[in-house]
Amino acid sequence: MDHNTGSAERLSATTEPRGLARSVLARARRTPAATAVVDGDQVLDYAALDAASAAVAAALRDRGVRPRQAVAVCLPRSWQLVCVMLGILRVGAVVVPLDVQSPPGRRRHILEDSASTVLVHGGSAPAELPSFITPLAAGELLREGPATGGEPAAPADAPVSFLFYTSGTTGRPKGVEVRDAGILRLARPGYLALDEGARYSCLSNPAFDALSFEVWVPLLTGGCCVILDDETVQTPHRLAEALLRERVDTVWVTVALFNAVVGEEPACFAGARQVLVGGEQLNARLITRWYRHNASSSTRLHNVYGPTETTTFALCHPVPRAFDGDVVPIGRPLPDTGAVLVADGSRAAAPGEVAELYLSGDGLAAGYRNLPDETERRFVHLPWLDGGQVRHYRTGDLVRQDGSGLVVYVGRADRQVKVRGFRIEPGELERHLVAHRAVRQAYVCTRRDAELGTNELLAYVVPGAELSYEDVDRHLAAGLPPYMRPHRIHRVEALPLNANGKVDQGALLARDDEPWRPTATAGASATAWEREVLDLAGRILGVPELRPDDRWIPHGGDSLKALRLRFEVRRLWGRELAASVVLRSTFAELAAAIAPG
Repeated sequence: MDHNTGSAERLSATTEPRGLARSVLARARRTPAATAVVDGDQVLDYAALDAASAAVAAALRDRGVRPRQAVAVCLPRSWQLVCVMLGILRVGAVVVPLDVQSPPGRRRHILEDSASTVLVHGGSAPAELPSFITPLAAGELLREGPATGGEPAAPADAPVSFLFYTSGTTGRPKGVEVRDAGILRLARPGYLALDEGARYSCLSNPAFDALSFEVWVPLLTGGCCVILDDETVQTPHRLAEALLRERVDTVWVTVALFNAVVGEEPACFAGARQVLVGGEQLNARLITRWYRHNASSSTRLHNVYGPTETTTFALCHPVPRAFDGDVVPIGRPLPDTGAVLVADGSRAAAPGEVAELYLSGDGLAAGYRNLPDETERRFVHLPWLDGGQVRHYRTGDLVRQDGSGLVVYVGRADRQVKVRGFRIEPGELERHLVAHRAVRQAYVCTRRDAELGTNELLAYVVPGAELSYEDVDRHLAAGLPPYMRPHRIHRVEALPLNANGKVDQGALLARDDEPWRPTATAGASATAWEREVLDLAGRILGVPELRPDDRWIPHGGDSLKALRLRFEVRRLWGRELAASVVLRSTFAELAAAIAPG
């Protein structure tokens, strides 16, 4: 199944020859006065973006950065991030985006694996940087360079522009080598309205490959990248106001965030022309309700699908306003993308047959950094299909074609899961848990949150020695970013096995015992006001007995559930509550922050 512009083999030959940086700068020089980036009060036109990125490129060259070299970037969403990334690409180097919340151990692995020697930060270098890393402040790079930094380095035959690190089955994150061609393909017409001058929101974690769409598609098409801060993104009424105020045409949002936001602010996104939703399976009933609630809006929702290895999106389905089905299809391939459903590893599936999805075309990554065996296993040729001339990526996703020829997602062929849009290998968490000297066994799985319609991570731990909740919590925080930490941890005496000798996941999920909780500390009992707040938090978290000294995250809380708590606080008591207060405070401190008077 190929997009209607032709076969995957022919399409791969249509790759834009100029490279990503050259294409962006060509656009900048055609429309220098057009707005390129908006970040609060900071507005850059294309001429300013050209000059700022040239300054970064010149400063990096002065420090010895050369083409193909990996440059780590540890910056939040910001106009500086956009300028720094474009500056790195102008040198011909490779951008390695880091999660600003990643613990030092995980960050060190990425820096070592990518062979980065330079890290660009926002003014305060991350803690515990390896000695082989030279930290550079983004502000200094922007100030130091001249107004012109030379033309971008000529692209190689298959230039790698980004290294995005995803969860790996080995217990270590693996780097996906994303090529210029994959990002350029996202800006080609045929699946969305990509009008010159359109405004695109930028809401995602910079280490998430949605960046390829949110930043580069507007800059490749003469549009504007509108950057919104975390507090706005995590506050539904503020997000709705910002999207309207900034006249955003196109929004890309994870299923988890979409579900949480529209549950509190149903009209959010209704002012946009098109809303792209992906990262997990869409809730068909929620989509139907959203369209009914926003009947007067012309907004079109698109279900988008694609692993990092195929550069953000590979399939897209514009969901019709009259949709009333039980399952939302993931649709058809994007331009310059091929898709084939492979049954038994050796034949094309029959219509309606469940099979593994293989993808091909310009979106395919070059492979995995320093993992040749894994690259060979996942990026394959199919001689029986096309004579072995086309390279395909094995997604591990099980799909089928419906009667209209649309691809419908069914499930996974392995244990990989998606949580809040992030791809997670349960095996990586299990290996990290058993690395603790007092953990004998561990098993990680997911459970569906019925209200949010998203996955929650559950960890089951078998101690091998004396072990407290705090021991496990510190161990997880030291090695994993927040999005990979379990919502709930259960302490069990043994992992149940089924008749085949494998862990019986159903038996674990059927347990009705309370999750492991932090050790209680002696302290005053809750006041009447604190009890009101504790009861509200307990209902949202599903934890009946919270204590004033308890905290949000150890009891299964995350940023999306915090969004619900903040909405209820605003509805019940008229108080605004910052997301950071919920995530970092004890419940006693939280109650004090919103106390009346």
